[in-house]
Amino acid sequence: MKRVGIHRAALKCGSALFLTMAVTSAAFAQDQVQDQDQAEGEATESIVVTGSRIPRPDVESNSPVNVIGEEEIKLSVTVESEQLLNALPQAVAGQGAQSNSGNLSATVNLRGLGAVRTLVLQNGRRIVGASQDGVVDLNLIPPSLVSRVEVVTGGASAVYGSDAMAGVVNFVMKDDFEGFEVGGFYGISDEGDAARYNLEFTAGGNFDDGRGNIVFHGSYFDRAQLVGAKRDHAIVFLADAIVNGQPTLVPAGNGVTPQGTIFSPQLVGLRDRAGTAIGTAGIFFAPEGWRAYRASDGFNDRVFTNLQMPMKRWQASVLGHYDLTDSVTAFWEGSYVQNKINSVLGAVPMSSSGFIPGFQLDLRNPYLDPSLREFLRVNLDGDGNNLVPVNINRRLLDGGNRTSDQTRDFYRIVLGLKGALTDRLNWEVFYNQGENKIVDRQGGGVLIDNFANSFLTNPANPFDCAVADPRCVTINPFGFGSLTQQMIDYISTDLTNITNLKQKQIGASVTGTLFSLPAGDVGISVGAEYRKESSQFDPDQLYVQGKALSRSAGLSPTGGSFDVAELYGEVYVPILADTPGFELLAFEGGARFSDYSTAGKVYSYKMGGEWSPFRGLKFRGLYQRAVRAPNVVELFSGATNTAPQALDFCNADAGRTQAERDFCVNSLGVPASVINVFQQENQQIRAVTGGNPNLQEETSDTWSVGAVIRPDFIPNLQLTIDYYNIKIDDAIGSFGGGLQSVINACNANLSLTNIFCQPLRNRTPDGQLIDVPLLNANIAKLETSGVDFRLDYRYNLREGSSLNYFIAGSYLIEAITQGSPVAAPVDCAGYIGGGSCTTANPTWRITQRLTWDVDNFQLSLRHRFLQSTKDGRIAGAIASGTPRPLLARPETGDVHYFDLSANLNVTEKVRFFASIDNLLDRDPPFYLFERETFDAIGRRFTVGFSANF
Repeated sequence: MKRVGIHRAALKCGSALFLTMAVTSAAFAQDQVQDQDQAEGEATESIVVTGSRIPRPDVESNSPVNVIGEEEIKLSVTVESEQLLNALPQAVAGQGAQSNSGNLSATVNLRGLGAVRTLVLQNGRRIVGASQDGVVDLNLIPPSLVSRVEVVTGGASAVYGSDAMAGVVNFVMKDDFEGFEVGGFYGISDEGDAARYNLEFTAGGNFDDGRGNIVFHGSYFDRAQLVGAKRDHAIVFLADAIVNGQPTLVPAGNGVTPQGTIFSPQLVGLRDRAGTAIGTAGIFFAPEGWRAYRASDGFNDRVFTNLQMPMKRWQASVLGHYDLTDSVTAFWEGSYVQNKINSVLGAVPMSSSGFIPGFQLDLRNPYLDPSLREFLRVNLDGDGNNLVPVNINRRLLDGGNRTSDQTRDFYRIVLGLKGALTDRLNWEVFYNQGENKIVDRQGGGVLIDNFANSFLTNPANPFDCAVADPRCVTINPFGFGSLTQQMIDYISTDLTNITNLKQKQIGASVTGTLFSLPAGDVGISVGAEYRKESSQFDPDQLYVQGKALSRSAGLSPTGGSFDVAELYGEVYVPILADTPGFELLAFEGGARFSDYSTAGKVYSYKMGGEWSPFRGLKFRGLYQRAVRAPNVVELFSGATNTAPQALDFCNADAGRTQAERDFCVNSLGVPASVINVFQQENQQIRAVTGGNPNLQEETSDTWSVGAVIRPDFIPNLQLTIDYYNIKIDDAIGSFGGGLQSVINACNANLSLTNIFCQPLRNRTPDGQLIDVPLLNANIAKLETSGVDFRLDYRYNLREGSSLNYFIAGSYLIEAITQGSPVAAPVDCAGYIGGGSCTTANPTWRITQRLTWDVDNFQLSLRHRFLQSTKDGRIAGAIASGTPRPLLARPETGDVHYFDLSANLNVTEKVRFFASIDNLLDRDPPFYLFERETFDAIGRRFTVGFSANF
């Protein structure tokens, strides 16, 4: 502890001392004359983005776009690419460093439409995914090698192909470097934990009299683990309740506890030794002895999960080009990345009701409390065989948490030729190949058969098992920490899953000016591409055979491939220019034909234009039809057990109607003997998801209209504002949109002729939902609309000194999800979580930055604002027309984050930098938050350097 305190104090003092020295240095720096034209040119270059394969600057593009330039990357002081993108108002936080679920990738989710609908490119070309859904892991792209990030929001399939329904994120890499550069940084939180450090080098130069250039880059990044137990806000497990008619939060937890419970419909209504009635949750093995389970007995697994996911990353890249002739240039890219990532979940929750059919408790177990043995014998052992029909829930904390240690090996190569076809047209051909191998070693699993075996005793010696296995000993599941090492060893196992993904792409294009009209050049881009995607997921055989439970259960191998041949074309036609009322009037159009081996022939297209009535004002608009073909996992995945949170309307609560009660008994299989006290055992219900080879493509329609304002009377100011509307039909998702949506859709029409009621007949003999089938289907609809704006302004204070400011924001009008045609559409704009909504969808998101540049010093303050979001259960109630729930914490409250950074160029070749993220140490909203959007770590300090030789 003392060493950590000294470490933390040294870093704080170092950051403060650096900022003080930098400001002092800047204050006494000599004035330098800055070339205004050069500065303006650099400003323009920093926002260059294609948005089309016809190169044009950002403010002239007809699609809503955003660019993260090299300057913003430098000021952000991060080597986690998702952190760059999550600061954009257009991005809803995807998985990242603070996630603890999913496949441990870092992802981007534009417009909140899902990571699978955001296409990620590198230098305009595809990257092999990190999972069978094709989603790219941003951990594979180190920001230090990125020149800029071009973010095109809205459907863009006509330009870039399938998956670009929400937009495109294109990482443009540095490709022309001379010299040798080394750099690194170290960061730590205000609490002395959550450490991060990075070391890197870049070396490059020209060769053969400048005909070629080659760049080598290597880096190592290490991010330490931070678990929930280290933060006060992450150690509480609360649930909503009504106390004396008022909403309040009460201690709660997961019903599968390390102490263990036994439960059975026959126990309900009986009384424990203290005279307390036993409920559906059964008997709890408390430290003071067995008794009826209480809600406060629940297990708090929050303390075990990651707030910062540990990662080690080794990366090596090579980029280059060589002029074969005066008109033909060869280019190449190569990269290798190895990531080691660890995720932690609470210990495995083992339930006999879900995995051991016909389970009975052996009353001869020597560890069973004698008074409980007699209680069970009298009430349940009618035939006197010492076996009673009760089930057991036990979280196997004795064997440790569930872990996932992933090693990801990624490589990618691009080879190509480009040149001039004429003095106005350029051509390019390329070959792109990538592979990703993921080995996932999961610890903390349980062998289901061995767990069952350990409950049946040998009549001759009850400490031994009935099975003839010398390793088996009778288990003691009654109480906290009751398992011996021999018991743990017999039931525990590790598992290994392996995923291999491959991508091959060939492309050719011609781009440039076709001819000139009086109003300007007619630009075109035409091309052809061929792509093949293949993947194979091989789960551990214990998963396949249904013999083990850990982070999953009952996994099936999934393999498959598809290929697609495509033709595309774009055109830009200036119609009028330099005439009264028409500074510029132009048309833009494009189309793409794709022939998939799975979905067949699909078409996407776009059309739009721009009108500038006079210099400094431009109106733009675009309509785009986009498509997304189903990916490998959506098509071919085998049946997979999941455990989503859901609420069964058969539960005996005050809101259940007589019609619901009767339907649950007569049609869904809940026994009449328990219907009056029936309660689901766990918040999570087992469901079965899987692929569907008959899926068709998703389609979307995107409208965007906006304006670009650059008034001559205010130099260096630029304002853009755009309205967007995206509608997606035939969206691919789990049947009915997920388990809760299926339950809700059934409840809306209580009849077995309702297709959404049929899966709810999958129940255990005591009425518990289990293995509800939810295979993929083209069944959902998504819609989102809003307004984006951005203002950039630079004010020159004096020679060599300026203030640079930008503010970028997004106003979310609607974010509608409809899981199925009979489900009520839910508008999640302004809501978070609650089952109906997922990640936070604030109505307003704003990012702004003010930067002071003076000679060799730079000081920058960034502000991020997230408007208050309400509990998603309210959105669900509004959609279904039911009364709004009474909640103790119905919304998050507004959230503000401030980040301070500074750069000091000590010489022309040596730079020091420092940053303080979450300057005011803002905790996430109490109770109602998720880690992807809100900062769960707190104030963080970073110091670093770069040096050129």
